[in-house]
Amino acid sequence: MTIAREIGSRDISLWFADGSNYPGTQNIRQRRAWFIESLQASHAALAPGQRLLVEYKPFEPAFYHTDIADWGMALLLARAAGPHARVLVDTGHHYLAQNIEQIVAWLLAEDMLGGFHFNDRRYADDDLTLGSIDPYQVFRIFHEIRLFEYETGRRADIAYMVDQSHNLKGKIEAMLQTVATAQELYAKAAIVDHAALLDAQQHTDLVRAESLLQDAFATDVRPAIREWRTSHGLPVDPMQAFRESGYLERITAERGARTTSRASSYA
Repeated sequence: MTIAREIGSRDISLWFADGSNYPGTQNIRQRRAWFIESLQASHAALAPGQRLLVEYKPFEPAFYHTDIADWGMALLLARAAGPHARVLVDTGHHYLAQNIEQIVAWLLAEDMLGGFHFNDRRYADDDLTLGSIDPYQVFRIFHEIRLFEYETGRRADIAYMVDQSHNLKGKIEAMLQTVATAQELYAKAAIVDHAALLDAQQHTDLVRAESLLQDAFATDVRPAIREWRTSHGLPVDPMQAFRESGYLERITAERGARTTSRASSYA
């Protein structure tokens, strides 16, 4: 809490890797009570304007039971913590084939969606770059947010964060990929004709309703994004601009020199 205040962070993201691997080794209800107690204490320590974001995950590293295993548990704990607690959705923290956008829609309806940790996955919590496996899922998540905003007339107060493991790709390049992909998928969700979609839903026109989403997803929004970047004085191609900047080579050399100067020898 102190660090968050010092650096001016509004949202404090909490993920607990606690649980158990064997039946009978833990009192599940007692652990739930301890979580409520600790979250209430943390909530009481919030500075004005700060929020607690409670994250969930079905397994890993605990495999028999995880204390906050799904969005329903996180929702109940956030409500028990206090009025400034919300749920955080990590897109990799779900079972295969789970409908994440449905979870997003429910949390939006309950005014309990606080933020995202965006990544992608093939199996479990792979922490791959956003949209590298299933960009249509990310599009559908953004669509639920945009539809909520269209119907309510207000912006959803959501903290958008990236939580990825760049152990093979270059870290900065992987982040540039993610940001560019997020821009494109959000732009695609923003051009869905919401009035036509609601009309198709009202008239049970399944094909037209589905086509409205598919057509938006198939639209090439990159020219519009390039135009937006130009109008804001930003590089049209962020990846090319980064590679031509020489920044990576410069910091690699600087860090290598610092590492060498600090190295010790047993010889």
